[in-house]
Amino acid sequence: MDLVYHFHHFAHVSLVTFGQRPYEIRDVLLSMALVHDEVSGIALFHALLAFSSLHRHGLNEQTIQLKGRALQSLSASVNYEILTPGKAAQHVAASMLLGAFETLQPLEGTSEWLLHVWGATDMIQATPLKDHTSNNDTGRLLQWVHYHETLSRFAMSQPAQKLSLTRNRPTHPAVNPTFAILNLLSEVCDTVLDSRDLRTRNTKYQDHLQDLKSRVGNVSIESASAEPTSDSMFAVHLYQIATQIYLARLSQSPWEPAEDLDALVDAAFAGPIQSCSCEHFFPLLILACEAHRDNQRLAIINLIERTQRDTRIRSIEGVRNTVRSIWAQQDLHKDGEILMDYLGIMTTAISSGSAVPSFA
Repeated sequence: MDLVYHFHHFAHVSLVTFGQRPYEIRDVLLSMALVHDEVSGIALFHALLAFSSLHRHGLNEQTIQLKGRALQSLSASVNYEILTPGKAAQHVAASMLLGAFETLQPLEGTSEWLLHVWGATDMIQATPLKDHTSNNDTGRLLQWVHYHETLSRFAMSQPAQKLSLTRNRPTHPAVNPTFAILNLLSEVCDTVLDSRDLRTRNTKYQDHLQDLKSRVGNVSIESASAEPTSDSMFAVHLYQIATQIYLARLSQSPWEPAEDLDALVDAAFAGPIQSCSCEHFFPLLILACEAHRDNQRLAIINLIERTQRDTRIRSIEGVRNTVRSIWAQQDLHKDGEILMDYLGIMTTAISSGSAVPSFA
């Protein structure tokens, strides 16, 4: 049980959460994993052990074997087990832990975390879990899935993937006000077109954009959670700023003056990012896109380096490489036309590596 002990006391802090504390999702996972008398429970138990082993020992033979057993049990639970809501929840939890496994120490050339997150989402949509609204253990698990599914939509919301993602877009009830900003970010990813697309001149489309901007700007920070903390409120505030900037840049028409975001950007760079580490990578990426001055880029570099030294946080290498790619492209477009191809630069940067990084 050493790996269970390690997960309880140490490994769980590397799970990426939003609107929840890591120990809350830890307790949910442990309570589900320790009931492993069915195949889905066995899958979850081995996924938890695999994550804990990777966190403690790195990618060794034991870690690989535990991951393999989790995958085999997951497959068996789908093919041979009648999935009650409880078993389906265990299946979802196992998929999410395997996704967390892939982002903790990403292997070169693999984007398996996406498949695990989407697998968890598909399981929710195929079972009564999709109608679950209670804020109990299952509800907290679904909120965790919602966060990572939303950020997967951002990572894959480029023109080539947008159609297939939008067709299968799940709906998420706002059971926690914290997730209002995530619902809006998901809507932004599914709505905004390339600014050079002639459909962007449509009045209905423009009205929708203005409505989105208004709703993003009006997200309540104070009611960010049922039990607001400075950390949860700060996280929602960061996501609000990042989503405002992302939406403004994506919807910028090449035929109109650029929207003035200097005050918003300067406020973000004057905040805690000067001294903190970064648990959430999406706001970091969006702010990095706005770092045109040397002092701003230095602040981003220092933030990435502090984050890399923080042993609680998973690998940030994929995000670092994406930021480098963005800056390299921006430096080639210093003639002022950078806003005309914001989506193109973002798409190229995210796809420049051999794997799609998680920006959760």
